[in-house]
Amino acid sequence: MKLRAHGVYDAVFSLGGHCLPSIELEKRGLRPYAGVLDWMISPYLSEVNRLLRNRFSDFMARERLQPAGYDSGGSNLMVEDTSYRITAAHHFPSELNTPEHLATYPEFRETLDRRIARTLDKFANSRRILFVRIGGSYQEAIELQQVLNEIVAHTYHVLLINYQLTTVWQEVYLGLEHTTVMALPSHDVWEGQSHIWDALLAGVQLVERA
Repeated sequence: MKLRAHGVYDAVFSLGGHCLPSIELEKRGLRPYAGVLDWMISPYLSEVNRLLRNRFSDFMARERLQPAGYDSGGSNLMVEDTSYRITAAHHFPSELNTPEHLATYPEFRETLDRRIARTLDKFANSRRILFVRIGGSYQEAIELQQVLNEIVAHTYHVLLINYQLTTVWQEVYLGLEHTTVMALPSHDVWEGQSHIWDALLAGVQLVERA
């Protein structure tokens, strides 16, 4: 299956939704470094758009954070940025952090700032960037293109995936110049769709520039 998203890129980033884009990119050698939204839960594309437009300003600032429970295994305290409504899911080990005291926040902050700086550098200097996102409406996808047109210096493409009550997966043609929209079945999302991701990403080649 040939998609407009296929081709050669010199940078690839997950724009979240949840952790799955990062997982699938890494499996296929398309994630040589971590992006800002890796391992985070970002259910609202409108908020991701705002975060990008603000160039990650004040993202995960200490005064904006509040505990949001624990991950499924209980090994990490989940922490939400209440302004952007984005949750760090696997960044604060529960053996070192409590809801009252984020002991490892300084290390988290240092790592996040490094990822932000690298991402902004890629936005400015990469010749072609692929963004992979799970979840977003038509209007949010339009807004995302508008934001990326402002902050990405050269060419980019968005692979936007939406889960639907269907037994097949297919492209949804919405007439967006820089976006390929795919509808995927909403069952077996985490374990049973590796073959679909193989097809989605088989035509993507990452060639990093020196």
